[in-house]
Amino acid sequence: MLKRLCSTVNDFRHLLRARENVVAAWPKSYYRRELIPVRCLNRWMFVVNSPAGVQHVMVGNARNYRKSPGNTQVLRPLVGHGLFVSEGELWTRQRRLSNPATHSSRLQGYSRIITEAGAGMLADWRARGDPHEQDVTEAFTLLTADIICQIMFGYKLGDRVHLLYEAFVEYQASHGRMHLLEFLGLPMWLPRFSQRRGRKAVDKFDGVLAEILRAGRNAGGEMPENFLHLLLSFRDEEGRPMTPGQVRDEMASIFLAGHETTALTLAWAFYLLERHPEAEARLQEEIARVLGGRAPAFEDVPNLPFARAVIDETLRLYPPVHVFTRQALGADEISGHKIPAGSFVTISSWVLHRHELWWEEPEVFRPERFLPDNAPKLNAHAYIPFGAGARVCPGKHLGLLESTLLLAQISQSFRLRVRPGHAVEPLGRMTLRPRGGLPMRIERRT
Repeated sequence: MLKRLCSTVNDFRHLLRARENVVAAWPKSYYRRELIPVRCLNRWMFVVNSPAGVQHVMVGNARNYRKSPGNTQVLRPLVGHGLFVSEGELWTRQRRLSNPATHSSRLQGYSRIITEAGAGMLADWRARGDPHEQDVTEAFTLLTADIICQIMFGYKLGDRVHLLYEAFVEYQASHGRMHLLEFLGLPMWLPRFSQRRGRKAVDKFDGVLAEILRAGRNAGGEMPENFLHLLLSFRDEEGRPMTPGQVRDEMASIFLAGHETTALTLAWAFYLLERHPEAEARLQEEIARVLGGRAPAFEDVPNLPFARAVIDETLRLYPPVHVFTRQALGADEISGHKIPAGSFVTISSWVLHRHELWWEEPEVFRPERFLPDNAPKLNAHAYIPFGAGARVCPGKHLGLLESTLLLAQISQSFRLRVRPGHAVEPLGRMTLRPRGGLPMRIERRT
C-alpha cells in the first residue's frame, strides 16, 4: 500500500513537471530505450522511441489510434472541427480539399510572396537603425502570419497581424499546458479555468478571420484560386456549400499550421548558427556563391543544399511540434509490448530526434547529416518533425521552402546574436518556443 502511494505521488510530481515544460520532464533513460510503459495515475501511457514503433502507430496500424482527446481539447476552441482535430470521413474530405492549395505545382508562385514579404521585414529592420534589438520569435511570427494569409487567403494583414500575434500568444498561455484530467480519467467536458481565459483570445482571432472572409466573399469572381476560394466554392454530394462555421474552422487550421512552426524554426536556426560559427561561415559562403548579392528565388533552392540542411537539422534538435499523443481504440502490440485498449501512446519527436540508438552524436548540431549524399544513411521514421503517415502535415513542403528562402534572405543581409546574458530555454507546451522569447541583436553585414 505504501509502495503504491509513493508511486502515485511520484507519478503526480512527474505530470506536474510535464505540465510546466514537457521537454524538460523526459528522464535521461528515455533517450536510450525503445519503448517505456508508464503508469500515470489511472491510465497507462506507452512512450514509443523506435522507428519501427513510430511506423506502426502512425502508418501501419494508424486506424487503431485516434488523436488524444486532451490534445483535441487544447486545439478545439481555436480550430473548431478543422483538419487538425477531425477524424474519419470528415478528416478525409478536409484533407482532400486542402491538397490542391499545398501542391508542389503552386510552390513557385508562393515563393515570390515569401521573398517579397521577407524584403519588407528587412526594410523595416534597416529603418530601425544599426544595430537594434528585437525578439525574433515575435518578428518571425508576424512575418510568417502575413505570408500564410497572402498565400492561402489572398489577404494582406497589415497592422492586423499584431492583433493575431497577441491573440495566439494569449491562447498559448491559457491552453498550452498538458491536461491532467485526461490522465485522471475524468471526462474532458468538465469546465476548466483555462478555457474561460482563452475565450478573449479566440474572439480576437475570430474578428480578424471574419474580416478576411468578408474580403474573400466580396472579391467574387476576381478572387484568386487559393485555399479560401476552394473553401467558398466547395459543394458536397448534394450541392450544399460549407457552413460559415466550417469555413471558419478550416481557415483557422491552415493559418495555425502555416505560420507558427515556420517562425519557430527560423528563430531556433539563428540561435544554433550563432553557437556554431563554422556552420554559419559555411552558410554565408554558399549564399554568396549562389546568390551573388541578389535576393533568393525559387530556382535557387536546389543550389542551397546547406541552407536546407540547416533547416532540417534545426527541426531535428528543436522540432516545433515536439510531441504526438494517440489513444489506442483497440488492444494492440508494439515492439513485443501489449497495448491495452484506451491506453495513450506518446511519440516525442524531441526524444526520438535525440535518441542515442538512432543518431550519431545526437546532441550535436551537424547540418551535414542532411546533405543529399548523406540522406540514405538516415533512419526512416527516426525523424518526424511534420509527423508521419496519412496525417503528415499537408504544408510540409511549403514550410520547408519558406524556411529555406527566408533563412538565406535574412542571413544574406543581417547577423543575429542573442542578447548577452539572456538564458535560452526551450519551453515545450503547445509548440516548442524559447521561454521568454529570443531577444537578439540585429546588425547589418558589411
